[in-house]
Amino acid sequence: MAKQSVDESVQALRHLTGPDPLERVYLFYGEDGYMMDKLVDAIEAKRFKGKKCDPLSWEVYRADETEAQKALESVRTFSMFGGAKVVIYRDIEKLPETDLQKIVEYSKSPAKAHLVLLAGKIDSRKKSWSEIKKNAYCANCAPLSDRNVVDYIRTTAKNLKLGPSAAEALANSIGPNRALIERAIEKLTLAIPEGQTITPEIVEEHVIDTRERSIFELTKSLTKRDIPAALSALRILIDQKQEPVVINGMLARHARMMLQVKLGQAQHLSESDIAQKAGINPYAMREYLEAARNYSLGELYQFHADVYETDRALKSKPVPPVLVLSKLIMGLQKNVQN
Repeated sequence: MAKQSVDESVQALRHLTGPDPLERVYLFYGEDGYMMDKLVDAIEAKRFKGKKCDPLSWEVYRADETEAQKALESVRTFSMFGGAKVVIYRDIEKLPETDLQKIVEYSKSPAKAHLVLLAGKIDSRKKSWSEIKKNAYCANCAPLSDRNVVDYIRTTAKNLKLGPSAAEALANSIGPNRALIERAIEKLTLAIPEGQTITPEIVEEHVIDTRERSIFELTKSLTKRDIPAALSALRILIDQKQEPVVINGMLARHARMMLQVKLGQAQHLSESDIAQKAGINPYAMREYLEAARNYSLGELYQFHADVYETDRALKSKPVPPVLVLSKLIMGLQKNVQN
């Protein structure tokens, strides 16, 4: 049985929205800035009990503007009107080693306040980072993995009554985008009476809006290897001002799943074993089996590689995104069987 990875950021969110008191030092790091900001918002809500933030008890610094010594002096200074101060120190991966050592020393004996350290990618092998992680409440805010999408949906939608396959239907229509997941759950909360069971049909009716339907049509067209239909869906998404990097992210997830199914078939695994290994719910398995029939293993390897090249091109080259993404899709035209 495939081991499910732990989503540390979700665990941190549960801690911050539960009854536990705030820790004195937090370290949130990783590539998911959306989740990092969500954790900071949860700290603010917990510190001020849902009321308006007191600016005298809440200070924010950035490492490229403020050295560690000043941020640490601030967190050691008591708030003028009492109550524990919260100091947010962002982008600390940019700090020199000397400043990181100051944070290490502070974390060993912190003040009666709350220091929230935020960083992008860090090198956990370095002693300074390992020391900070040892002394702080830590969470790696990594992008939501395909295997954790359903769990994140169930955690976020804990006030909704999700029926069998409803969370999977949401995952398959939205993918691992936390912001879209939360928007979808908000739609269901507003549209469905309290206590009513959410079914996949309700998900499709209330959640998959025009933009998300176009994403669904795009991936479905690729599954069927219908290149003209895929290009048409792409054009609609571009016209709707969908972010090209987001579109490509959905394609990356689809490419990865198609490849994993094809590899499982090459290893003569059963359909249930393939689904378990790839983290695909049976609700969506038929689509990926259809894709496996329409592509060779070599073609899927190439498409998978092309998607990641496209991500770099979208982020670095001054070329119209529609041309970059169209080129990606047109690459599948080469070996279409007549």
